[in-house]
Amino acid sequence: MNFHVVQKNRYVDDLRPEDIQLLEDGKPQKLAVFEGPRSGRRTPVEILLLFDASLSVMNIGLLDPFAIKETLLDGIGEHVSVAVYAFANRWKRFVKPTREISQLKSALNGVFDFTHAGTRLYESIISTARDAAESGGNASRLMVVFSDGFATTKMPPRDAARTAAFYGVSLYPVVLGHQRVLRQAVGGGGGGPMGQRGIPDANTLNRQADARDKEMQIQEFADLGELTGGRSFDPPVVNSVIVRQIMRAVAVQVQMQYVAGYYPISAGEKRTHHTQVKLVRKDAGRLRGGVRTVLH
Repeated sequence: MNFHVVQKNRYVDDLRPEDIQLLEDGKPQKLAVFEGPRSGRRTPVEILLLFDASLSVMNIGLLDPFAIKETLLDGIGEHVSVAVYAFANRWKRFVKPTREISQLKSALNGVFDFTHAGTRLYESIISTARDAAESGGNASRLMVVFSDGFATTKMPPRDAARTAAFYGVSLYPVVLGHQRVLRQAVGGGGGGPMGQRGIPDANTLNRQADARDKEMQIQEFADLGELTGGRSFDPPVVNSVIVRQIMRAVAVQVQMQYVAGYYPISAGEKRTHHTQVKLVRKDAGRLRGGVRTVLH
């Protein structure tokens, strides 16, 4: 169970075990694991980088800033490793969690060569979360998803959020090229010819409708952060400086993260259980994350 606590726009870093309650199906559980910013981390952290390698992203160079690959490990901490995945119509893991920069460079080179048509965005989030969880090991996992947010399939975004939460993976969507894509959707942002009495013509109305649809898709993609205990990023531009800032922000998230755990008691046939972390004191702050569905 991973979570953060925020109070007045700052992270709370001094919680103690007695400050939280861990519930399974509404029943309190005995706390077996508690780690936080001040207690030191023993549970390893895996950052899963998932890149949209579809033509809509690659043809306009939205992933070009990742050519500076050394920034991926800047300040993330010694207990943190990074995995690299990519998708378009197909999905692929390029490297399992590692701290070897040479392996990360090779993986990112593979991402750039993986470009093809199609955008199975939410299916790929599910595949990545499942692959990381099924690799074994007790780790705290978060997924940073770099995409323009435009899926070419009909899978509901909330299905991806539910599956990620089931596997204990917090999502951190990074919207690529938001303003640039929207300007293209409305024909460069200049509107269009007006009909009689100032009424927009059919082409203008179609571009406006397309822009609204794209805006909704971007928002659904960005909402995955809040739904899974992570956060979203929507930078006005994406360059090497912004990439470094995003990775450092993720590093802060890792450093300020709490991990709580318990030993579940199974009774007969496996079934799903709802688990939740709650703060004992209401004035301790606002809890982000700490909700998960588990199977035992």
